[in-house]
Amino acid sequence: MLKAVIFDMDGVIADTEPGYKITTDELLREYGIVTADDYQDQFIGVTSEFMWTTIVEEFHLPLTPDDCIRIIDEKRAILEEKDGLQPLPNVINLIKRLYDNDFPLAVASSSSIPEINRVTELFQIKKYFQVFFSGEDCRNSKPDPEVFLKTAKALQVCPEECLVIEDSKNGLLAAKRAGMKSIGFANPMFGNQDLSEATTTVSSFDEVTIPLCRKLFEP
Repeated sequence: MLKAVIFDMDGVIADTEPGYKITTDELLREYGIVTADDYQDQFIGVTSEFMWTTIVEEFHLPLTPDDCIRIIDEKRAILEEKDGLQPLPNVINLIKRLYDNDFPLAVASSSSIPEINRVTELFQIKKYFQVFFSGEDCRNSKPDPEVFLKTAKALQVCPEECLVIEDSKNGLLAAKRAGMKSIGFANPMFGNQDLSEATTTVSSFDEVTIPLCRKLFEP
């Protein structure tokens, strides 16, 4: 039986993925590094610490992972001030529908808690969520299920009673390993993500109805 819904944030609630890609490409080019267009896809859903530790080691950057995270945060702030930050189409309506149907809601993201707070406050949706959990507070990054299991515990529900909404291979695999049902969102900006671990997939949040969510838990 469905008792709670857990949202990823980046690429599900907030349209942040293009900004991460643009600023990461920019930083790498400053050190003479040009990667394939799909290089960053492998890091969608993981923590910034894991991503930048991997990149620093792979390309022997003369920076620490913390240096890279700080630089990217500064670059993204400039980009967002110029272009603004938008929610994904129809996702806020979905959040409100679930809330109005008395489902406890949570955000379980690889972003930091300050970033989760900033985005949910900006979109005026913070009041709809009972729990916020960051992958930075876990020992292991997605696709490890730790962040989802800890979120379920905070919601006081069993993992098998949770529905996860994710847009990445890493996030969907983490949900499956946690024993949770999932909806894979085919983010149009990153259409080549492997969503095969999802219980079902959608290309628009208009497709996510309350009957569909409940049907996923039918025997």
